[in-house]
This record gives sequence, C-alpha cells and structure tokens, in this order.
Amino acid sequence: MAGRLEGKVAVVTGASSGIGRASALRFAGEGASVVIADVRDDPREGGEPTQEAINGAGGRAAFVRTDVTEPDQAQRLVDETLDRFGGLHVILTAAGNVGPQGDSRQVDIGEWDRHFALNVRGTFLCAQAALRHMAEARYGKVIMIASNFGLVGVPELTAYCAGKAAVIGMARSLAGEFGPLGINVNALCPGATKTAINVHFRSDEYIQAGWRRMTPLRMGGEEYLAEPGDIANAALYLASDEARFMTGATLVVDGGWIAL
Repeated sequence: MAGRLEGKVAVVTGASSGIGRASALRFAGEGASVVIADVRDDPREGGEPTQEAINGAGGRAAFVRTDVTEPDQAQRLVDETLDRFGGLHVILTAAGNVGPQGDSRQVDIGEWDRHFALNVRGTFLCAQAALRHMAEARYGKVIMIASNFGLVGVPELTAYCAGKAAVIGMARSLAGEFGPLGINVNALCPGATKTAINVHFRSDEYIQAGWRRMTPLRMGGEEYLAEPGDIANAALYLASDEARFMTGATLVVDGGWIAL
C-alpha cells in the first residue's frame, strides 16, 4: 500500500528537533521527499541528523540551512526544494521559540521583537515563498504550528500567546485568500509537549502542577504530556488529501486544555 504522502514533496522548518523533527520523520515514513530547514547546522544537533535518519531508513531527504526570518533565505529554501525534488506540495512551519517571559511590565522590547521575527515573520515568509509556487500549481498544504496558548491567555507569557494568536489569524486569512486556488492553510495547535523548547517548564514542579490541573486527558496512567509524535500524527492528517476539505481551521491537540 502506498504511503499517504507518496510522491509528495514536503518542507519542514525547525526540523532539527521536537515537533518539526517528528513531523519530518512521519512525512518521510509516509512516502514524502522531505526538505529539512533549520538555522542550526551542528552535525550533532542541527538538521543533518534528521536528514541522515530519513535517508538511512530508505527515504529521501535534504537539509537546507535556513534563517526563516530572512526573506531571501525563505525563497532560497523553496527554490532549492524545487531544484532538488521537482515540486513542493506541503510546508510545515515549526521554527519558533518561547520568547520573553515574566512580568510584562519588564519585558525587554528587543527580546519581544526577536520573538516575533522568528514566530510570526518567519512563519509568514516561508508560507509566502511556498505559496508563490503553490498558487501556480493550484495545489498545496500549508500547516502552521501555533499553540493552544494562542487561544487562551497565560499570565507572564504575553509574547508567546500573542505570537501564536497571530499565526492562527494568519492561517485563517491565507486560507480565504488561497482557497480558490486549491490550497489548504491550517493552524495546528499543540498543547504541552515533550520538546526542548519547554524543557525548563517541565523541570518546574509549580508549573507542572498547573499543567496537570489544566490537562484533563491521561494517557497510559498519569501521563499528561504529548510526545512530539502525537503532534506529528495530526500534522500528517493535515498534509494528506484526507484533509482536502479542511482549510482555515485551528486543529487543537492539547489533551483537553482549552475544553476547561
């Protein structure tokens, strides 16, 4: 049986770790050729290990070092994808960070700007570059990693909540604009997930007590945190033609956090 992404080409940003890496591996496992984009090119922690894992398993992958906040690099990422694999059908934007935290009266505006440059500007630039090709092809799947925190307010995480809310709004606007051309644009909102981006939160028992209280779902006993693969499974659905009538949506995978 052919994979759900057989013959497709996918770009995944932030693919050196966490949800980005898990999604790249999942897409490749379903037959996609995958371009791994990440600003890190460390042979141990950058995009190359993800590329090697895919190629070593018999898949097809390439690593393109990319600073998603730079317009020319976002366009080069798409151009190299087309040159290497002859097409672009799916882009998942997972590059991001938590940004400044704490008392909002004390947030450094430079940190705020750097956070928005990566989480919002970078997401838009990569989607913009991909859409230039997808619009001509009249086919494409754009998946933007947002967060359940983009749908709720979390004290002392103002930048993160605002940035992810912006990504959700971006996905909705682009869905309306490019739907007539056969392009699906959706936001994927993970909840608490075991990734490097929130490792310091997971080591804080006070924060963990709050996460446990706000996440009603338990998996296999008392587990209340998602694995990156849980989010990658949802990303695969959005990348596949099973989600062909789904656009402008906000798919929440958070163990029930926003249900409370």
